[in-house]
Formats: sequence, structure tokens, C-alpha cells
Amino acid sequence: MLKALTPQATAAKKGDNNDSELASSDDHDAQVGQLRQAQDAKRQIGVVSATFLVVNRVIGTGIFATPGSILALSGSVGLSLFMWLAGAIIALAGTAVYLEFGTAIPQNGGEKNYLEYVYRRPKFLVTGLYTGYVVLLGWASGNSVIFGEYILHAAQIEVDRWNQRGIGIACITAAFLIHGTALKWGIRLQNFLGAIKVIIILIIVITGWVALAGHLKLPEERRPHNFTNAFEGTTGSAYGVVTALYNVIWSFVGFSNANYSLSERHTPPCVPLRLPAPMAIETISILYMLVNVAYFAAVPKEEILEARRLVAASLFRNVFGGTAERALSVFVALSAFGNVLSVIFSQGRLVQELGREGILPFSRIWASNRPFNAPTRPASSNIGLFPSLSCLLPHPGDAYDFILK
Repeated sequence: MLKALTPQATAAKKGDNNDSELASSDDHDAQVGQLRQAQDAKRQIGVVSATFLVVNRVIGTGIFATPGSILALSGSVGLSLFMWLAGAIIALAGTAVYLEFGTAIPQNGGEKNYLEYVYRRPKFLVTGLYTGYVVLLGWASGNSVIFGEYILHAAQIEVDRWNQRGIGIACITAAFLIHGTALKWGIRLQNFLGAIKVIIILIIVITGWVALAGHLKLPEERRPHNFTNAFEGTTGSAYGVVTALYNVIWSFVGFSNANYSLSERHTPPCVPLRLPAPMAIETISILYMLVNVAYFAAVPKEEILEARRLVAASLFRNVFGGTAERALSVFVALSAFGNVLSVIFSQGRLVQELGREGILPFSRIWASNRPFNAPTRPASSNIGLFPSLSCLLPHPGDAYDFILK
């Protein structure tokens, strides 16, 4: 077990092997403490909000957009389902690790604090590397682009390279403005969209039961029989298995999301972690398995492979018809937008924490909550130069999908 540490104790622990270094950094630590106290004076996060921080981050577009690619890589329905089970186990293990660190070091910043605690020498090396990772990579790019794809599909507009990505940039910008100018309303919208996501997932699960009962708008010769010989076509390629598992793990990413805002809890730090995080991941794991069963019950294997990121829309089209397909596309787009909101919320806290510790240039600007009592400037890093470039410039294809993830 890690010993629980206050921010002051953490700072002392980092310097316990070099008293002179600790003495020379007293002024810096005092300034960081004052900034933290001023910025975190108004607590925003309770158990419900912490739960939806995890739900919104995990349930983005992965479960709607990646089953087709996972099936293509694994080669069979049976191995594809096994990949999702393995991903759930890995996600639960990761949740346990973040619970341990989060309850021991209850500060904003997540992995930054944990890496600094573990790798203390050379000083600032881990912090500098992690800063580059946080600031330069566009975490929200993937879900924003898929948001554009599903919105265009719902509007029955042909998806091309530029209209899809243009809507993606607009999605990121809207999420930034909401969280950067109206923090409380941003959290409320985030919670609302989290509830919508769970409802969408449940509707898909029920739709799968309808399909298993034989109620499909497909002629008999086109109806799926994916469970008759579930392991037919299983790949013998290690690359396929590993890449499929990577895609599944990406669909579970987000179990650490509540760790980025532990300084803003209404309750003791252990409460917004020990209850919401494991409960959210366990529930999501079960729902993910049921959703995949629903896909395979309603959509033929060949159609799943052709649909790629629109497999959820194919499910509704085969069971309820074209109108339902477009309606689901709107809901999936809302799910993607909720994920973007959640990512920008967490990203803002990470960048703000780096600003508080003087790591970034013009640190006082990044650490500030002015003018809207929200981390507006830190959150803007998600629509900055590098995230926008990663969203707009690469050519479509597998490499582009990898960059977005």
C-alpha cells in the first residue's frame, strides 16, 4: 500500500535525499501551494460527477466505431469477443493501480504526480517528458473526427476528408468554450451526456435481444449466423491479435479520468475513486460484451467488415430501418461529444497543474482561472496548433486512425 501523502508531504518526499535542494525550492513550493489553494477553493466534483467523468471518458466512440476493425484483425467472432474480455480485465487491473495512487496522492494532475513520485531522479526529467506528451498530443482529436462522421451520416451527406474534419474541429472548439466559460454548466452537460450514453448502450443491448429473437428487416439469405461457427477464420497472425487488443484497450481508456481532478472533490479523495471508478468499469465491461453480442446477432460478418466505424448504424438499420439508423447516428455523435467534453475537462487540469509548478513558459497564464473562474487557458491547449494539425493534416488510412488513438 502507498502511504497517503498531502501535497506538502509529497514535495518533502521528493527532496528527502537532498536537504539543500529542498531548501532552495522553498519559495517555489510556497508559490505552488498558494496557487493550488486559490484555484481549488471552490470544489466542483462529487461522487456523481466523478462517476460520469469515468463513464464519459471510457464510453466515447470506441464501442461504436472499433468492433469492425477488431473483427477484421482477429478474423473471427469468437476471438473478437475474447479480445473484449481481455481488454476488460486489463482495464480493471489499471483501475486498481490508479485507485492506489489516487488515494495516496490526492492532487490534480493524475499520472504526472505518480511518475514524479516513482522516478525522482534526475529531477524534472519525467515532468518534462510528460509535459511534452500532454501539450503536444491532441487527445480529443479521435472522437471529434468520429463525431463529424456520424453527424454527416445522420444528415445523409457524403463524408469526405475535409467536411468530417472541419466538423471535428468545431466539436473541439464548442467543448472548449463550454468548459472554459461556464464550468458548472459544462459539468452538468457532461453528466447529462454520460446518462445518455448509458441509455444508448442499453437500447443497443435490447436491440440485440430483438435480433436474436429473429426480428430483422433482412431477407432470410442475408441474416447473420455469426455464432454458428464462432471461431471460423481466426487469424494466425500475432500482429492481428496484438493490434486488435490495442484497439480494445483504447476503447477502455478513461478509467483514470477522475484522478486528474482530485483537488476539486466535495468529499474525501478516496470516495470519488473507490466507489465510482471500479463500479463504472465493471458495468461498462459487461455492457461492452453485450453490445458486441448485439452487433453479431443483427449484422452479418461481411457487413460489419464493410461498415467499419458505422457498425452501430448498421445494427439499427437491420432491425428498425433507415430512420432509426440516422437517429442512432445522432446519439453516437452525442456520445462522442460527451467524450470530448470529458477529455478537455481533464486536459485543462493537467495543463493547469503544470503551470502551477512553473514547468510551462508563462506559467502564471496557464495556472490562472481568469476570467471565467475556470481553466480556460489550459483547456485551450486541446484546440491548439498540434492537436489541430493531428486532426487535419494526415492522409486518411490506418496511419491516421493510429494517430487519432
